[in-house]
Amino acid sequence: MKLANILLATAIILAPAGWYLAYFLFFSINSYPTREEFSAQQEKLTALTIDFNSLKQQITAQGQRAAEAQTTTYSDSVEETNGLVDIYTQVVNIANRREVNAGLTNSSSSYLTGLFGPPRQDLSQECQPMTNPILKDLVVTRDVGPIRVTMLEPAIISLQQVFKNVQVFEPELYDRISTAGSLCVRLIRGSETSVSTHAYGLSLDLNIDGQLDTLGDGKTQLGLTILAEFFKREGWYWGAGFGREDSMHFQVSREKIETWRRLGQIPSGT
Repeated sequence: MKLANILLATAIILAPAGWYLAYFLFFSINSYPTREEFSAQQEKLTALTIDFNSLKQQITAQGQRAAEAQTTTYSDSVEETNGLVDIYTQVVNIANRREVNAGLTNSSSSYLTGLFGPPRQDLSQECQPMTNPILKDLVVTRDVGPIRVTMLEPAIISLQQVFKNVQVFEPELYDRISTAGSLCVRLIRGSETSVSTHAYGLSLDLNIDGQLDTLGDGKTQLGLTILAEFFKREGWYWGAGFGREDSMHFQVSREKIETWRRLGQIPSGT
């Protein structure tokens, strides 16, 4: 647009002079103009000059408007929102729910009880201290990145690695992770015999921005589906694959526990 304006202005500037020069060259070759002819041509030249000045003013005005448009900034009155706030807490269906833990095995309460014995003898529905002689000395409370948890030490070390990876690859999500609990030595809610996997210090519940997931609806927060991939790579089993979906729940898989046992990082049990 700027180049076109320059060319147009140049053409307008040269046109009167060119026409005037051509006219006198023409008449100088053929004959001298009469007074009447000269006056008529002078009037035409004056009119062209007026037209030129008018066009010049229009071009100058256009240039000023273009310059103003380039330097003008606009302030949106609409309140700014962080799209991530809505994205990570968005509730979504869990695709292939029963396949999300492919390659890993659930470390069920019956497996843990058979391996270590009960976490304590007098279990109830309320959280109590760990008294199991094999495990009690492994219970520690520590920061694992965005949250603070009480779990067995090998699980703490593994969690720290999980959250280091999340911090690197999903920093926005990392800053919004909350916990709904880790070690809690108790029975499963509503049961008089089954021990919660939380009772062994190998499980924790997570959520985004403190918003708890709805148990058993087959859905979860989008942020939890992202976290599940990081946990799986570290050998953690996701509760989304349970018969009754519990997608805020993550626990150490049986394969991970067996690896710790082989390495002497956790007792071999009774």
